[in-house]
Amino acid sequence: MNRSTRRALAAAGVVLAGVTITQGSALAEAPPGLRQQAPHGVAIGTRLAAQTDPAVQLVQTEYAARVTVPTASARTSFTALFAKARQHAKAGRIPSDHQSQVKWVLRTARSNVGRYFAPAGPARTVKVSSLGLCTGWWVTPQGHMVTAAHCVGATKAELRKTFAAQALPKINNGDVKGFLKQIMGIAQPDDELVRLATAVFTRFNTETMRVTGLRQSVGVAGALPGGGMDRSVKVTPVALVARGRSYPGEDFALLKLAGAKNLPTVPLGDDVDVRVGDTLYINGFPGLVSISTQIFDLRSRLYPALTEGAYNAKRTTVLGVPYIQAQAPSYRGNSGGPVLSQEGKVIGTLIAGSVDPATGESAENHSFILPVSIIKKRLAAAGVDASRSQTSLVYNDALDDFFAQRFKAALPKFRKAQRLYPQHPYVASYIGDTKRAITAGKDRTPKAKA
Repeated sequence: MNRSTRRALAAAGVVLAGVTITQGSALAEAPPGLRQQAPHGVAIGTRLAAQTDPAVQLVQTEYAARVTVPTASARTSFTALFAKARQHAKAGRIPSDHQSQVKWVLRTARSNVGRYFAPAGPARTVKVSSLGLCTGWWVTPQGHMVTAAHCVGATKAELRKTFAAQALPKINNGDVKGFLKQIMGIAQPDDELVRLATAVFTRFNTETMRVTGLRQSVGVAGALPGGGMDRSVKVTPVALVARGRSYPGEDFALLKLAGAKNLPTVPLGDDVDVRVGDTLYINGFPGLVSISTQIFDLRSRLYPALTEGAYNAKRTTVLGVPYIQAQAPSYRGNSGGPVLSQEGKVIGTLIAGSVDPATGESAENHSFILPVSIIKKRLAAAGVDASRSQTSLVYNDALDDFFAQRFKAALPKFRKAQRLYPQHPYVASYIGDTKRAITAGKDRTPKAKA
């Protein structure tokens, strides 16, 4: 895992990609490997997590740039404010001491800093970067991945705000100290005066800063054998093939990993596969656990997590885009993850949650999902045919045997899946568990008839 990813995973304050804003009854035929009824005693979520985890990936988008901030030079209009302050003091409208007069000047200037200060040299330049983490999922064995548009395309306004938070505090502090030393001499400014000066220079520097040399890179952090990740995992670059408009638009993006083959995939369903009242399942990397906690070790934090909840309603955004509202919990970092029916088919992509306008906090259990019909339309426009991988077909068949305790039948299938895709993150653990179950005499594979 590269250095920037390690820094992000170690720090709770990482910038997470993920916007927070916050019918028919016929079921299409289940693909091979999903046609068997779930074995008795195995929860639907258990089966879905096992089948889809290998295709669900952590997506990293990194932005790097330079922030250049000019030095503020006082205009004659700013100098003239001091004469006005003396007049106000003489008239008794403000206190007559020097500090009070400077406060009046700064209060006046902060409302329109461009009127009182002009950009001048020398400029200060700071290197900045931002790391966003989202979820994506393989839709073809050849390395096509679906995620959300906002995960791989932060707006200029978003980046400017993020970069300003990194670059400006030190510059602002230096400007304030220099100004107060010049204007106050050896007199010690009080807290209010410091706050006023900080407001003036923060506003000036924010308005005049320039962002140049912006670079963007997108990569996939591959899981370790057995799942999870650690600092040895490398982030593999992927190319951005197509991108829609961020929420409330068609928040879809298509990525491509070069040279891939036999990747695990999840199958696409249809809009009519689910309706209001059905249970939906979201798989992905919730930032609350993956990033914003130090309680769990890094490897275990970076397993995808499955949540479930009811399909609540169909919605249409102000841009005319259909969305599904669901009660399944989702969090920043889940954006771009697959949303599944009980049959294990993707019926949409998790895009956004909602925000309580009174508190500004994310509202629990309000998730908004881009329907699979939009995903299919976008894939067709890009000339991509969603297809099942042989790896997943064999692996899912092995899982059916495993959950039914047909361990001897499952073992050769798991081994075949491993041969098809040696980098498979979970099959090695299942092979080990299967062997131990056979040794313990737990196998229930029917004996072949003579």
